[in-house]
Amino acid sequence: MAITTLDGVIAGMQAPQPFMKVGVTMAAAAAQRAYTPWYADGNPGASVANAAGINGQAVTPALGTSVQGRILRTNPGSGNAYVARLAAQATVAGTLWLIDRLWQNSGLVVTSTWAQAITAAALPARSGDGTVNGANVMAMIEWSATGGAGTPTVTLTYTDQDGNAGATGTFTGVASPPAGTVEIFGLAAGDTGIRAPISFIQSTTRTSGTMHLVLFRCLAQIECTAANIGNAIDALAGGMPRVYNDSVLQFLWFPTATTATTVSGQYIETQG
Repeated sequence: MAITTLDGVIAGMQAPQPFMKVGVTMAAAAAQRAYTPWYADGNPGASVANAAGINGQAVTPALGTSVQGRILRTNPGSGNAYVARLAAQATVAGTLWLIDRLWQNSGLVVTSTWAQAITAAALPARSGDGTVNGANVMAMIEWSATGGAGTPTVTLTYTDQDGNAGATGTFTGVASPPAGTVEIFGLAAGDTGIRAPISFIQSTTRTSGTMHLVLFRCLAQIECTAANIGNAIDALAGGMPRVYNDSVLQFLWFPTATTATTVSGQYIETQG
């Protein structure tokens, strides 16, 4: 059953989960580019790069060290869970996304300019509508080791939220992306999500580094408009997005500068 009243929101409040992630020097700010503290020290600690292989794996808390950078949470004993409050501040102005990490892979060849086929393991039932169909699911390249100097056009061919295969999304790569850099694929016109990746291709080599394809769903966004000035959203301002059972929550940080940044705050769910 869903929470349908403000009294229900208040009654279902869970203990705050604090976070503080210590950043590193970032790639130049640009469209479709962000930074993940997934591999950064702090609270929660740094994750270990996954070794799922090119066909990937659904992401759940049971994966161990490759998801130890997640925000710790527990599934409700009954009913549903929702984002009730997200508060953050940072040492550099920027925008923070709270995301659910749904699917991840390894084994992409950074030097290849040929299409790399992916027979993807199915998504967990945590798309925007609580199914495996990919509603509101996005894709990104995530660097776990610093990349080389190439700046290719990168294209992902995928099956969309309605099951249509062959759509494509692209971005232009950044030169020498530091570990933690993420590059987000756009979607084809009319699409609202990705059900499964099909293939990955680069127009030129990235030369070196280690990258992963990650599928995710954005739950909330908060703007840190000035250095060391906090901001927060509550259940009403944030729209009470649903947090499905076994969600693996993490952050993406969209900086306004390349300065190394520390982001801190707290996350609160309501359940019932």
